[in-house]
Amino acid sequence: MTWSSVAEAQSANVNLAYNQPTVTSSAEGPFAGSFAVDGDGGTRWGSGFNATEWIQVDLGQNTAVNRVVLTWEAAYGRGYTVQVSSDAVTWQNALVITAGDGGVDDLAVSGTGRYVRILCQARALPEFGYSLWEFAVYGTAAPAGDLAKNRPATASSVEANAAHLAPGFAFDANATTRWSSAAADPQWIRVDLGTSQPLGKVVLDWEGAYAKTYTVEGSNDDVNWTALAPTITNGAPGRRDIPVTGSARYVRMRGTERGTGYGYSLWSFEVYGPGGGPQDPPRRPRTRR
Repeated sequence: MTWSSVAEAQSANVNLAYNQPTVTSSAEGPFAGSFAVDGDGGTRWGSGFNATEWIQVDLGQNTAVNRVVLTWEAAYGRGYTVQVSSDAVTWQNALVITAGDGGVDDLAVSGTGRYVRILCQARALPEFGYSLWEFAVYGTAAPAGDLAKNRPATASSVEANAAHLAPGFAFDANATTRWSSAAADPQWIRVDLGTSQPLGKVVLDWEGAYAKTYTVEGSNDDVNWTALAPTITNGAPGRRDIPVTGSARYVRMRGTERGTGYGYSLWSFEVYGPGGGPQDPPRRPRTRR
């Protein structure tokens, strides 16, 4: 069995919406959207008392969605549409329901997107809004490209404050540009992915000034950091693929021991979701100067 077929078999039984970020058109008092994706059948999202309301969930990456399970409270949707989007701006209909009867709606749908929305349009109880105990999404996550490409980056230092060695050059997909730090320990470089993303791999392409010991870390607030993989203690120049686990908005390389008398220098710093990764990485020059 290939990796892709294993992944498809596994994802078919995994609720991809579980504890993922939600946005709603409204919320009745404390009944926030997050309670519809927390896996707790005793908590719920409740909307305002309007005919048109919605709840959307961010799956973290584009996904071929094939099943949505809605567990309604008494205030259910009689008419609603399941929609998908890659940007949370433009939406495509995956399924339209015109005669909902409440309870558990286990729906076969078809669509691809990072975001899934339930657009409620007709209430079963006109004096109330809409209320969901659970909102579950199933499908197959599509391997994503480099999540860090051209994303905002910062670093602990830049060698001689040289503009052409700034941290952004590690994320520009240009094989001839690089980031380089001051010649001191420790040093770090970090990228902002924009939103929290499920992660599967980090690829670092070291210039001659490499890190001998370093850690790849993730954070959702740019303050508290957690290791995404075991610390690397045998660093070397060249490309290194590092399997990682977890979800994060910010990803950083934190170097604690240099491999040379120079600082730390990266031709590229790439970040991929589960199953993602470059196919044929370009060769980069290895000479230091």
